Amino acid sequence: MSGELKKALAGQLSPDELDRLVGSFDIVGDMAIIIVPEELLHRKRQIADTILALHKHIRVVARRAGHYDGEFRILPLEIIGGEERRETLHRENGVRLLLNPEKVYYSVRSGNERKRVAALVRDGERVLVLFSGIGPYPLVIGRIQPLCQVVGIEKNPDAHAYAVKNLSYNKKITNVSFIHGDVREQLPQLGRVFDRIIMPLPRSAGDFLDLALGGLCRDGWLHFYDLQEKGGFAEAVEKIGQACRRNGRELATASVTVAGHCSPRLFRVCVDARIG
Repeated sequence: MSGELKKALAGQLSPDELDRLVGSFDIVGDMAIIIVPEELLHRKRQIADTILALHKHIRVVARRAGHYDGEFRILPLEIIGGEERRETLHRENGVRLLLNPEKVYYSVRSGNERKRVAALVRDGERVLVLFSGIGPYPLVIGRIQPLCQVVGIEKNPDAHAYAVKNLSYNKKITNVSFIHGDVREQLPQLGRVFDRIIMPLPRSAGDFLDLALGGLCRDGWLHFYDLQEKGGFAEAVEKIGQACRRNGRELATASVTVAGHCSPRLFRVCVDARIG
């Protein structure tokens, strides 16, 4: 895709501009979300029109107008081509997901990781997803493993509202429920334990490990996401080990999966841990 965009613009941009062009971009539903360097802002409409011409299914081109920021990791956008809207319907792993990328956090690049975790769930399990966002983890798990029960908890009111809508859009999924609120308050109020807990909040999930262990049954599975540099993956496992020691639990087994990267040296990893 990167080479395709640069090739299409080769006759329109200077060699220096082509060198600065970020040819790759995310496609969420019918929306392309791109990075336009400051030096190329005067070319943004040209870039957008080229993307629309190359990809007939794309109806909106938006550029990142800032960085992921705030408690809910919101990304400011500027529409630079196509229809003037920010809401789109995305399909992932057989699930329909309505979202506005400017109001909620959603990573299209984590689709394979969500499918991987869903495949680990077994019939009859009680699964809890902390920081469940618009519902991709609960809904993908619920679709792939219809004989389990899945609960998602999300603090962002916009993300929770989308999760509820998305559950209604996927009518065949009947084993998922969503709770709006802070996990610190909502998890203790549930008054039950789970066979599997998923923590897809790599920048701060470590702050919630003690809470999660309190809601995890003996011999349950914890999927803990963390950010680590290459060579430091064992530190993510040690965070769980320390939490287990604080709470009188045992880290029985642990394996690390690389689930993506945030920079050339910084990786998003998932620790799949069985806790005694």
